[in-house]
Amino acid sequence: MSEMKKVKLTAQEINAAKNAAAAAKDLAIASKLLLTADLAAEEANKALEARQIIATQKAVAAQQARDAHEAAAERMALADQELLAAQQAGDQERAEALEAVAARKAAAEARKEAAAQARIAAQELAARKRAEAEAKKVEAAAKKQAAQEAAAAKKAAAEQARAMALQQAAEKKAEAEARKLAAQQAAAAKKTEAEAKKRAAQEAAAAKKAAAEQARAMALQQAAEKKAEAEARKLAAQQAAEARKAEIEAKKRAAQEAAAAKKAAAEQARAMALQQAAEKKAEAEARKLAAQQAATARKAEIEAKKRAAQEAAAAKKALAEQARERAHQLAEEKRIAAEAKKAADAARKQAAQEAAAIKKAAAEQARIAAQELAAIKKAEAEAKRAAAAQAKAIAQEAAAARKEAAALKKAEADARKLAAVQPEPVWPFASE
Repeated sequence: MSEMKKVKLTAQEINAAKNAAAAAKDLAIASKLLLTADLAAEEANKALEARQIIATQKAVAAQQARDAHEAAAERMALADQELLAAQQAGDQERAEALEAVAARKAAAEARKEAAAQARIAAQELAARKRAEAEAKKVEAAAKKQAAQEAAAAKKAAAEQARAMALQQAAEKKAEAEARKLAAQQAAAAKKTEAEAKKRAAQEAAAAKKAAAEQARAMALQQAAEKKAEAEARKLAAQQAAEARKAEIEAKKRAAQEAAAAKKAAAEQARAMALQQAAEKKAEAEARKLAAQQAATARKAEIEAKKRAAQEAAAAKKALAEQARERAHQLAEEKRIAAEAKKAADAARKQAAQEAAAIKKAAAEQARIAAQELAAIKKAEAEAKRAAAAQAKAIAQEAAAARKEAAALKKAEADARKLAAVQPEPVWPFASE
């Protein structure tokens, strides 16, 4: 076999080959990305066209619904005008009929006014009586309060007197206890003295000295007891004087309060008398005014009855004339109103039918549009899935390209290492 001679590649040839391979890979990736973008743009254009078609159909349906609604509104307006004309004619006839009743109502109102004024006067009289009763209640309450205050003052004076009596009793009891104690002490002293005389003559001097000391102590004690008794009596006298002074003050205050209560009662009685006089005067004025108003009301009632009778006669005559004239007119108006109502009902029915048809057509178009939109969404989802698959494949291819580029870089490094080694001479022809 013959061996091919080994050819060494230059660095420029290696770089050119590497650049060519990288450019080919980039061109393939860009071509696939462009194809994916073109497919996505085509799907988006299709979806946009479908949405525009649906929007156009919806706009046409809305315009048809608006036209039908305007036509129905015009027919409804005509029917309402005819019905309004019939109602105005009926209102005029009823107003003419009610004018005759107004006079009778005016007379009844005048009688009601007179009765109301009399009722108001009676209510005012009852109110004055209630005010008098309230004033009497206030006066009785004031008297009761004054009596209660006087009783309270008497009770306080009695309490003070009882306290003074208890204090005097306590002082007498203390005085008796002191006297009893002094007697006991005197008896004890006498007993001690007798025992001292019996005991011994030697103790006589001591006994006498002790007796003298005891006598002096007893004298001091008696003096202290007398002083305490004097102080107690002085204190009791002061308390009694204060109690009498408080009693006098309470009596004086009760008298002043009673005088003030009497004065207030007198003032209240005078005010009540003035008020009663004013109320009587007002009652007289009210009665006079009520009488005048009643006379005026009776006069007005007579005049109103007379005028009402005249007006009723004229109205009756006019009504009789108008009844003959209005009978045929009323029948004609009723016929026109019935026809207008019939036409309005027909217009409403036709408008309802047209609206139902338009609504049905719009629902059908909406259903078709919803189906088309669902199909578009489904196509969009398919396109997205396809684009995702293509993107995944492109990513895989890019990874492979990167892997090949890494291998190429490795081969280039090997080539550089090989180029760095000293080459062996190569025979110019193949050896056998």
